[in-house]
Amino acid sequence: MTDVEIVNPVPVDESRAWLAALSPAFLDQSGGDLFDRMAERWQREWFPNRTWGARAGGQWVASLTTSPRSISIPAGLATTTDVEVDALTEVSVSPTHRRRGIMRSLMTESLRSAKERGEPFSILITSQWPIYGRFGYAPASAYADYTLLTGGRGGWLLGPSGSGSIRHADPQSLGAIAPAVFDRVRRLRSGGVDRRDEWWPRRLGLNGYRPINPAGLPNYYVRDGAEGPDGLLWWSGTRGFELNGDLGAVQVGGLFAATDDAYRDLWAFMCSFDLAGEVRIGNRSTDEPARWLLTDGRALRQTYAGDALWLRLLDVAAALSARGYATTDRLVLDVIDNDADGFGQGRFALEAGAEESSCEPTTAEPDVRLSQRALAAVYLGGHTLRQLHLAQPVDELTPGAINRLDLMFTTSVAPWNATMF
Repeated sequence: MTDVEIVNPVPVDESRAWLAALSPAFLDQSGGDLFDRMAERWQREWFPNRTWGARAGGQWVASLTTSPRSISIPAGLATTTDVEVDALTEVSVSPTHRRRGIMRSLMTESLRSAKERGEPFSILITSQWPIYGRFGYAPASAYADYTLLTGGRGGWLLGPSGSGSIRHADPQSLGAIAPAVFDRVRRLRSGGVDRRDEWWPRRLGLNGYRPINPAGLPNYYVRDGAEGPDGLLWWSGTRGFELNGDLGAVQVGGLFAATDDAYRDLWAFMCSFDLAGEVRIGNRSTDEPARWLLTDGRALRQTYAGDALWLRLLDVAAALSARGYATTDRLVLDVIDNDADGFGQGRFALEAGAEESSCEPTTAEPDVRLSQRALAAVYLGGHTLRQLHLAQPVDELTPGAINRLDLMFTTSVAPWNATMF
């Protein structure tokens, strides 16, 4: 890498050139109106100290940036709490400079910085599975896409709640309501990443932002309950209907319900399209309960399920102390971490109490020996060690310890994140 210069911080006046080098890696244009929109957004939300790049011959050839985020983590079987973490994104290396260790240099520096800032773990959404395992990340939550077949099949067993109402909203009124409703929703499950600062104005084309999709805005709706707004929905038509009876199609861009009644009413709304035969809704939880509201449960088809949020523990004691557990127990974990500086390596006594929990370094004999990746994968409650033991180092040193640990990490619903970053 003698011809490559690693740069951090990256000043905002370099942002357009940095983005122009990044865009082709994600199959985007490095110029034109859409690029200008993206560059304007990035310049307003630039984190120089959390942005890295590599230059060769005066040109950017690699990129990486992170942002501070809050994420919901389990506080017990059915509640959550928030923790501030490192969110990694926009990692790229130009095809002209691969296989030179550039990505490893950027990743290692980024993770060291997050560790120094006191962030207990790092998260990312990866475009490809194989890349980030070698840096210690593991898939910790999943998502699913669904297609709801309407046109006579979908009907409702219980019907709408009857306790609230749904109204059409413009971007301005939605922007005033959405942050609070969404924040309530994301805290219902672990794994929910916040949408802070300019997320909603950027999405809705407010506060001087130009709309992300210049072709047209979705149809926005708000659900009002007895105590105020408690649901959000927006959708766009993707296929028109024909007079010969062929029905159209709808794509839902967002559905967020803070209460059971709001959830029922918003899904009932999606069943009410007379001229649409199917409603597609992506990036949902893998255990979507809407099926149980349908007279024909097969009308809701899960068309895809896969990994979503990846997690890398940087401070095991802090991360395990921050979350709550479903059972009261005490176990000693011997954590193996052979990836990226070995941030998670060590032996830790995890004590889960009825009201608070703690995790501290210890020299006591371990009950379970496991990899940091395995611990990261089960951290949000999305997987179990029983699932992972065939592929990840998970050794039971005290009989029954793996089952006890899995019970401790259990959550009542699957983790889910709806925020891309």
